Amino acid sequence: MKRVSVATGLDYRQRVCRAMDYIHAHLNRELSLAEIAQAASFSAFHFHRIFSAVTGETVFGFMRRLRLERAANQLLGHPQSDITSIALANGFSSSQNFAKAFRAHFGCAPSAFRRRKDGHTKRKEREVFSLRLAQDARQVKRTSPQPERKWTMQKVEVKTMPAWHVAYVRRLGPYGKATCEAAFQELMRWAGPRQLLGKGPMLSIYWDNPEVTAPANCRVDACLVVPAGTPVEPPVALQDVLGGPYLVCAFNLPPTDFTAAWTEAFQYLVQKGYECADRPCYELYYDDCTGATCRFDICIPLLQK
Repeated sequence: MKRVSVATGLDYRQRVCRAMDYIHAHLNRELSLAEIAQAASFSAFHFHRIFSAVTGETVFGFMRRLRLERAANQLLGHPQSDITSIALANGFSSSQNFAKAFRAHFGCAPSAFRRRKDGHTKRKEREVFSLRLAQDARQVKRTSPQPERKWTMQKVEVKTMPAWHVAYVRRLGPYGKATCEAAFQELMRWAGPRQLLGKGPMLSIYWDNPEVTAPANCRVDACLVVPAGTPVEPPVALQDVLGGPYLVCAFNLPPTDFTAAWTEAFQYLVQKGYECADRPCYELYYDDCTGATCRFDICIPLLQK
């Protein structure tokens, strides 16, 4: 097996800082995830999860927060500027959209925020400090309170996974239990009469970034490993899942906790400095996940030197 490519934890922080600096320098226009990832020398495929693991925020959540904080400082520091001009200067399409986002973040309308006299100084100092942290390329600190991390992984290791030849059903929809179950039910209706259930592992492949792709368009593949030459017909198709080195994180969790499991897996990856390969991750199951808990692995493809 070739050596797995490892980037140090410090390198991850430095590269995420470059992404944060790039966002800050271009707050007045729309940025794509691919553009931000390229500026920080990341593959766009897993960049959003790495950014969240390091900062505790999504890429676009961080971008919106910085825009709102800068707008709040401008409301206080430039009382002669009208709210619409401030909204447009900070990348919002209209004063109405700005007012809605501002109210959700600060708890009041921009005009009310500006009119306040008592407590302005403390609020302004807090927002400026938060912005300064984001600009400082020598440190990355979470800018909002984070819950204490409680690891639920039962085991984690880098291992060589086999190539899988799978029959699969693809479903479009929000990532979660409903979409995944619908895909597997359709796959099992095909596999059951053909005596294929229980003959090979089952896995789920997630192709899209729900931070960028509309939930209705996200793709999930429910997969069953089958022998080569297995005949299929629509809606079932065949594909090959590449083998090689993966970070394999073992969990035994309620099906409702899968999102937390993915967060933990990528936090571990960042902590250890492993470099992702530009391919989709998958979940590998050890039971049918119909009970109180589900035993499964999250498998993250790694680069090889």
